[in-house]
Amino acid sequence: ALPTHPAGRHRGGPAARPRPQHGNGSDVPGPPARLDGLDLARGVAVLSMLVAHLSPVGGPADITEYLTAPLFAVVIGVSMGLRVLREPPEPAVRVVLDNVVRGALLVVLGVGLQRLYDQIVVVLPHLGLLVAVLAPLALVLRRTPVLTVGLAVAGAVLSPVVMDRARDLLGGQGGDPGGAARTLLEWTAAGYPYRLASLLPMALGGLALAAVLPRAGRGVRGALVAAVLFGTSAAVYLLGASSADGAQAYSGTTAEIVGATFLASGSVVLAFLLVDLGRRGRHGSALAPLLATGRLALTAYTLQIVLLAAVAAARDGAPDDGWATLVGTTVVVVGVCWLLDRRWGTGPLEWLVHRLRVRPRGVGVSARSDGSP
Repeated sequence: ALPTHPAGRHRGGPAARPRPQHGNGSDVPGPPARLDGLDLARGVAVLSMLVAHLSPVGGPADITEYLTAPLFAVVIGVSMGLRVLREPPEPAVRVVLDNVVRGALLVVLGVGLQRLYDQIVVVLPHLGLLVAVLAPLALVLRRTPVLTVGLAVAGAVLSPVVMDRARDLLGGQGGDPGGAARTLLEWTAAGYPYRLASLLPMALGGLALAAVLPRAGRGVRGALVAAVLFGTSAAVYLLGASSADGAQAYSGTTAEIVGATFLASGSVVLAFLLVDLGRRGRHGSALAPLLATGRLALTAYTLQIVLLAAVAAARDGAPDDGWATLVGTTVVVVGVCWLLDRRWGTGPLEWLVHRLRVRPRGVGVSARSDGSP
């Protein structure tokens, strides 16, 4: 079956989560480093996204193609897992409605950004669907990490089958749906390079990781867990590469989904470990730009698209793959996010997301996030 989008460079990005609120009145249990670890992982994903989008095709930087979208999916799963594991728990209706609204905003924003700039396949609509679908699953599965892992494995096995059947349908076998139905089928199952069917098992892996992350993301234990996850990912990719289906990034094969989930999970554990080490040592300030970018990931994604659209207009639509474009865009995106975080503590889109958040009557809303998706 042929992909429904022309093959080409990976283009995608994050579902953003800004900085958590801490101190008196915070509804986030545990030390601040827990959510700072997620911010760092998200910041790394933004940086990986920029490299994947803008580095010249065919070079060693193409390895970021394997990490970017899976890392965002796993972070969404971890974020949601930490939210639903809170004590006392939030009302289920509030959790679901919050994430439906957030997901809808990502879809609308993603569609608008795709129309603004077509050299990047915008991943936000797929992540918006993921956020909305994962919320009720997280509530049901929050105390059953073993079952969550089982469902993630089942999803990784079934996803290629679903993808092939959906692409057959779009190819005309059994009738080609049109309009909104076709778009929805592409977003959920048939699309290239992204599809909900592949991202959901990755997010379920993140949901399972959330149950053990507070104990597994520090010290020697954290280093061992990260090493095991990275080693397992490498083994899965090697086995997949030797199989008929392969394990290429965005291929949607079982090996690609499983390998990417382990790779992204190891990256999250490593991010928590680095934050913990930074707090103990004197190099924590070196992480500040990436932490700020992770807190303002939705603003970073949008700024990237707007900036590249302006550059393309000035260059008569010239391709964006180039080291100069990569360096310039990275400096602007990270620099603006760092400045906004230092001066206002949030970005404009993060502020909007949290203004739309469902909350009990009479309770104000903070511009800072609780770290949930």
